[in-house]
Amino acid sequence: MRVSLCLMAIACFIAGACAGKLPSFIKPCAASDPNLDQCIASVITGAGPKFAQGIPELGIKPLDPADLGKVVVKNPALNVIFEDTVVTGLAGFRLNNFKINVEKGKVLLDFTANVTLKAHYEMDGQVLILPIKGSGQTKIKITNLNIVIRYTYKTVDGYWTITDHKDTYKMDNAHFKFTNLFGGNKELAATIDRVINEHWEPVVKDIAPTAFDAIINTCVNEGKKLFTAIPANQLLLP
Repeated sequence: MRVSLCLMAIACFIAGACAGKLPSFIKPCAASDPNLDQCIASVITGAGPKFAQGIPELGIKPLDPADLGKVVVKNPALNVIFEDTVVTGLAGFRLNNFKINVEKGKVLLDFTANVTLKAHYEMDGQVLILPIKGSGQTKIKITNLNIVIRYTYKTVDGYWTITDHKDTYKMDNAHFKFTNLFGGNKELAATIDRVINEHWEPVVKDIAPTAFDAIINTCVNEGKKLFTAIPANQLLLP
C-alpha cells in the first residue's frame, strides 16, 4: 500500500489538480472513459518523472533522489546503520500494468524500477554464517525490482482513503559494495564481497526489508500530502 500511495499520487494527477491548478503537462482522465485503465497508465508513465522532482508548492519533496537519512537494520545476527542514505532510480520506473475498478474501489499497480542505494554504513554481525564488520561507504544496486500492489480505497469527506492492501515484490539481482570492511583488510574484504554477491538473495532478506520500508515510507509521506490537498472529484473527473 505504501508504494501504491506513491504511484497513485502520480496517478491522481489524472485530474491535474495541483493547488487547484491543472499542470500544463497533464491531460485529465474521466471515470466514464471506456479506456480508463489505459488513460491513467499513460498519465502515470508521463507524469512520473516530473512528480519525482517534487512539487514545492504542495510541500512534496523529491523522490529521485530520495533522501532517507538514517536507516537502522537489526536482526538476531546482524546490525547495520545506514547514514546519509540516498536512493536513486524511482523516476525511471516502468509501469507494467494498471487496473482500476471505480465502482468497487479496487486498484492494481504493477511496476519495475532499477534502484540504487548509497550511504555511509556501520555493520557488525554475521552474513551467511560468516562474520562481517566494517564502517565506510556502501552502494546497493537492485536490478529490476518488480512491485505489485492490490488495494481498495474509498472517499472520506471528499478525499481518497486507502482501506486495504496487499504488496509483493521480487527482483532479478542485487549487487552489494561495502568499502573498508574489516578495517581495510583487503583479503577478508574480497572474500566477503565475493560471497555476498554470489549469494545475494539471502543477504537481501537480511538487509533489504528495512531499507525498502524506508523507501516506501518516503513515498507514503509525499503521497499523503497530495491526497490531503486534492479532493477526489478533481483526481478523477466524471
